[in-house]
Amino acid sequence: MHRRDLLKSASLAAPFIGRALGANDEIRVAQIGLGTRGAYELELCQRTKGVKVVAVADVWQDLVDKYTADHASDGYQDFRRILDRKDIDAVFVSTPDHWHAPIAIMACQAGKDVFCEKPLSHTIHEGQQMIAAARKYNRVFQTGSQQRSATHFQKIVDLIHKGRIGKITAIECWNEENDAPEGAGNPPDTDPPRGLNWDLYLGPASKVPYNRNRYIWHYRWFWDYSGGMMTDWGAHHMDIIQWAMQADGPLSAIAAGGRFCLRDNCQTPDTLMTVFEYPGFIVRYSVRQGNSRRIESRPNGIAFYGSDGTLIVDRSSWEVIPENASRYPNDFDRLEAWIKGGNVAWPAGFDRNAKVPPRPKCEAMGETGLHIDPACQEAHINDFFDCVRTRKRPVAEVEIGYRSITPCHAGTIAYRLGRKVKWDAKAQTFPGDKEAQAMMTKNYREPWTLPRV
Repeated sequence: MHRRDLLKSASLAAPFIGRALGANDEIRVAQIGLGTRGAYELELCQRTKGVKVVAVADVWQDLVDKYTADHASDGYQDFRRILDRKDIDAVFVSTPDHWHAPIAIMACQAGKDVFCEKPLSHTIHEGQQMIAAARKYNRVFQTGSQQRSATHFQKIVDLIHKGRIGKITAIECWNEENDAPEGAGNPPDTDPPRGLNWDLYLGPASKVPYNRNRYIWHYRWFWDYSGGMMTDWGAHHMDIIQWAMQADGPLSAIAAGGRFCLRDNCQTPDTLMTVFEYPGFIVRYSVRQGNSRRIESRPNGIAFYGSDGTLIVDRSSWEVIPENASRYPNDFDRLEAWIKGGNVAWPAGFDRNAKVPPRPKCEAMGETGLHIDPACQEAHINDFFDCVRTRKRPVAEVEIGYRSITPCHAGTIAYRLGRKVKWDAKAQTFPGDKEAQAMMTKNYREPWTLPRV
């Protein structure tokens, strides 16, 4: 599917499905997935004016019972019960990654607007189908990339767009923590907890015995459900980078790493270096889960290296460090000026560090003590609800989520193939590479095949 086909929205949009909401109408919401993130989003929705949580669903019945006992709403173990209801306007999909696309597509088909957590999809093909579903059924679809709604990320993107640090040719992003040597541990396979529908949790993934690490939180370190740190935090980093650089996708990706230091039963690499080539710049993403030596005292962040300065940003601060312009940028200019008798210090031995008054090439600036939550998450959710009423595109619309996760999938494919892969951002495929193209999708366990759009 070509990108131009994905973007055919206005002409191909289906008639509006669902309730037409006025400015003062209450938005009726359901939450699918009640883990840590789902519970947080529930809390935000509950305190949002004009929004009512009317139903929840989770594969663990105990979580459903706990929530419905504390709140006057309906609870289900099977999310399809929520999609069958005509009185629900929007759903929040806060499940593990392997369930994002099937549930979100089915929700679009059922006439629900969708807020889907990041990473948007488990495969590239799933993301393409999610765009197609949102367009075909005319749905508002927000991706949970909440950094888009953080004012300081908006500010640094604006600075870069205005050229305030010059031409950017290299970017680094990173995640560093030390979980060595135990990592997630090695719990044995057991029976699932009482009330947990393990088969429904696995859904389209391979049927395997219950293991605690394959469930809440640690599921992201197993290929069947996610893509490790690359698709978890990498989706945040690549979203900001491509937004700032006004880029649709990389030209290529190459990766190296492995599970070198953690002695647990997980699968995705604990040490990883990935390099993405873009037109005119490169991006390096590094992951270390066995060493916490911070870059610029930040456990995660992004550094934009410009010709006039370096901009470093994370969720709590940002700063611009200026480059210094030299009056005499090379030895020949220094020597020529010295021969002509210019007022140039030129110590014996042609000292390269001869003192020349520094001149910053850009303005030093920055902020510290910032907080991304809960204010920016509230703003992100409020943007979604505003769009549910107005039918406008939200700030992290589904195609933005797709573009942000696609380089992460490309990097994962490069890692698993053990070689460089080339990506065509216009055609949305790996040109002439049958192995990489095959990894744009996956096998689905019956009956949970990807819904046809």
